[in-house]
Amino acid sequence: MTNWEKLIAEYNDMRYFATDPVAVVKRCKEQRDIEVMGIVCSWLAYGNRNQIYKKCCMAYDLMAAKPYDYVMSGQWREYKDSDKNFYRLFFYRDFHDLMQSLYLVYQQHATLEEAVLHSPSFLLNSQFSILNSLISLFCVNGIPQNTKSACKRLCLFLRWMVRRDGIVDLGVWTKFSPADLLIPLDVHVNRVAHQHGLLTRPSADMRAVLELTQKCKELFPHDPTIMDFALFGAGYTSK
Repeated sequence: MTNWEKLIAEYNDMRYFATDPVAVVKRCKEQRDIEVMGIVCSWLAYGNRNQIYKKCCMAYDLMAAKPYDYVMSGQWREYKDSDKNFYRLFFYRDFHDLMQSLYLVYQQHATLEEAVLHSPSFLLNSQFSILNSLISLFCVNGIPQNTKSACKRLCLFLRWMVRRDGIVDLGVWTKFSPADLLIPLDVHVNRVAHQHGLLTRPSADMRAVLELTQKCKELFPHDPTIMDFALFGAGYTSK
């Protein structure tokens, strides 16, 4: 077993994610609830981990533990144009826009997975097909509108939805392959990847994501983003 495999075995474990946004997503059992909570939690996933977790819990409570029903109820319409702060640079009006985008998705499709699958962007069949399809469904502050940046939070959401080992990630999207996922490149993963020679590009942008993902594919061709746990673990053990 390689050192990377040892780190994956150790850190692909909910013990290390008990106060992580994904722990809130895992409270949900139905696919549409998981999708909604996954979008909200990944949208909020920047800054201090404990603060993110607390805000994700708040959002879960705001939706009365029924995220999909909350979206379809339209209760979020009360936040239209609200300047009240939601989290860091997000306001309740941004939360409104996120809910509205999800509402429009579910008016037309049974699941967000189906919406991504049938998006014109997905049919272009590029290396960014899944990511571009997801982006096309959301015009919301905090969600990138192109793939120039690392799109870390969207890549994280897709990892949660598509990876299927059922340990940390939920794997409820069965129509996509884990082999097509991109590494969620946050500041810690970026630092560790450089330290271990997996990444040379200085800018933490999409070109860096592609470079690192390709390196991870050389190690795990069918599941490159499993390396996210090893890179997390390498950073965690070096604290």
